[in-house]
Amino acid sequence: MSDSTKYSFEIDADLTEKQTLASMTLARDDIKEVLYGGAKGGGKSVFGCLWCFEKAVEIIEMCEIKERKHPIPIGFMGRKRGIDFTNTTLETWKRFIPEELYEIKGKPAEIVIANRVKILTGGLDNGDIVNKFNSAEYGFFFIDQAEEVDAAQIGELRATFRLIINGKKIPGKGLFTANPAQSFLKEEFILNPTPNRVYIQALPTDNHHLGPEYIEVLKDSFKNRPELLKAYLEGSWDSLGGFDQVIKDSWVSNASQLTLYPPTIKKLITCDPARYGNDETVIYYMENTEIKEVEIYGQKSLMHTANVLHTLSHKHGNCLIAVDACGIGGGVVDRLIEMGDNVLAIDNAGKADEPEKYYNKRAEIWCRAADMFAGNDIELKNIESRLTGQLCTPAYEFRNGKILIESKADIKKRLGNSPDRADAYVNGLYALEFVEGEIIGGRGTYSNGFDDEDDIYAGGYSAMAM
Repeated sequence: MSDSTKYSFEIDADLTEKQTLASMTLARDDIKEVLYGGAKGGGKSVFGCLWCFEKAVEIIEMCEIKERKHPIPIGFMGRKRGIDFTNTTLETWKRFIPEELYEIKGKPAEIVIANRVKILTGGLDNGDIVNKFNSAEYGFFFIDQAEEVDAAQIGELRATFRLIINGKKIPGKGLFTANPAQSFLKEEFILNPTPNRVYIQALPTDNHHLGPEYIEVLKDSFKNRPELLKAYLEGSWDSLGGFDQVIKDSWVSNASQLTLYPPTIKKLITCDPARYGNDETVIYYMENTEIKEVEIYGQKSLMHTANVLHTLSHKHGNCLIAVDACGIGGGVVDRLIEMGDNVLAIDNAGKADEPEKYYNKRAEIWCRAADMFAGNDIELKNIESRLTGQLCTPAYEFRNGKILIESKADIKKRLGNSPDRADAYVNGLYALEFVEGEIIGGRGTYSNGFDDEDDIYAGGYSAMAM
């Protein structure tokens, strides 16, 4: 392209009132940084992309930058993880910025605008990117989902505000978008903000692009997480402290005090297999939600585990065997199938049945277990302390609009041991839906003088605290 090429940088963007307010606030001379959002569905990523494009055009025009062989780096867009930026924020850019106005080059992506300037992008998990901040000179940055990011990394990014082009100093501007979380953002923008930092809250109700069904999806997704619902729907930053446990201690304690009266009994075996490492092979024989028999050991071969499962299943009427099939578990599943057993292979890394809500199958299984605990649907007498501790260990987060459960590897790194017992148990709870229950003798004809419509045993589970 030649310098004579004419560009029209106009974008027909239908901004919400809060997005317009954020744009006007960032344009003020006395404001250096804005935290925008603080709830789900406020149009955070869209606004961030539109603002970065607007800043690039502003710098081109203010500094009278002509086409160049090597476009000038003027800003940075990123997230905690590079893969999340590529899969979400960058895709948002592509949707809302007309493709004729930019080019994307290289990995990590560089967004080149009119062959004049470029915006660098990527994840703060990339050491090479973070190291470049020491020598970089930027006029602006945009960090999406900034609640995931460490304050130290942001300090290095803030130090890049020293860009001068054609003798003109570019006033540095920073934009953070975030959901509520216990992070440096709360302190710097909400509790003790400096005069040049502003928090602009944007709720899903502020975004006219969302349909009313979005609110209902949030309410359904977090019906047992009132603190998270309050945060993501109402923008409450005060409701999340210490509430990132998937399963709460009080729920597990309550399960040990409940007596349930189900109309049927479901029998199954659940196994989280290990091999020769320091993890445990955990085998539970369950009747409904109760653990009736336990086999836990380490340093055994997969064939040994398959034989234990086969024998135990035969003992209990050839009941279903649920196996964590990720990694080495596939070998156990194959052997059990060879022996003619009834097997359910659970792929925790696989796709969830409700992919719009859950990041993967593991998240779905753990959240279903949490719903059962919260709803008083679990009787778990004589639970041993290690299982209790492991059930209450995993944390959850909201990533890319979906619930993600802390991985076994991350838990092991954080605590020094893997939650094998808890994984076996929650897999067992999930597998119950694949078992046809046996009617408990006499339960179907139970009568206490009430009509059927008033019978406390009619229609399924009842619970009574001991």
